[in-house]
Amino acid sequence: MVLRQPTGEPLIGTMLSEIYVPNVLRLLRTCGLGHVIVDCEHGYFDFQQVANLSAVSKGIGLPMLARVPNADRALLQKLLDLGADGILLSTTESAGQARDLVRFCRYAPEGDRGISTFRAHTDYQSGDTAELLRRANARVILLCQIESLAAADRAVEIASVPGIDGLLTGPNDMTQRAGILGNYLDERIMSAHRKVAEAARAAGKHAGIITGNASLMSACAAMGMNWFCIGSELRFMAAGAKRALTDCRECLV
Repeated sequence: MVLRQPTGEPLIGTMLSEIYVPNVLRLLRTCGLGHVIVDCEHGYFDFQQVANLSAVSKGIGLPMLARVPNADRALLQKLLDLGADGILLSTTESAGQARDLVRFCRYAPEGDRGISTFRAHTDYQSGDTAELLRRANARVILLCQIESLAAADRAVEIASVPGIDGLLTGPNDMTQRAGILGNYLDERIMSAHRKVAEAARAAGKHAGIITGNASLMSACAAMGMNWFCIGSELRFMAAGAKRALTDCRECLV
């Protein structure tokens, strides 16, 4: 998968929060975004909607991951079998959670994912099952979201788990749990981002952040982060509507 290994180029994508019309992915791709994370933690997407989105993502070459609230085997199995390119596990606090993610999302010998190959995730191919499983293990990307100061302190352990491809920080919950909600540039928060960036880089894996805050993105890029999930389709829509309304009012004066 194109996102599997870090390169020198930043990876810039967005979160899909609520809109499940499949062509929204075509729109985001045309705008230049490089990947999409479907929010199955806070969003109300069902499996059919995610499957439809995945089918379009495959057709246009836009990698689509799903964010999940926990490493539930049944949930992960369905999301991967319907064609999601990867998983982002929110609120990862330990290496044990990361190992569970790998166990349920990768086939043996890397993990213990259940086998059902004649599905969307293989493009309905049959034949050499061992080769299909090998390609799946090479394709699927697994990310852990670090959302507390304590988890950042364990970033080295989490990043070292075989099969984990990267760590993304979540500044909203991180500042909330630190008792300083919204104070993104507090030194304790910046130190946590730095620990995550250094741990991931030392392990040869992705480091990134989910934020639309330009100052925070710039600071994290300087730390060596390469993966940026910016805003969401809802925020883009709101920003565009506000800008259009302002422009309209100015031209009517």
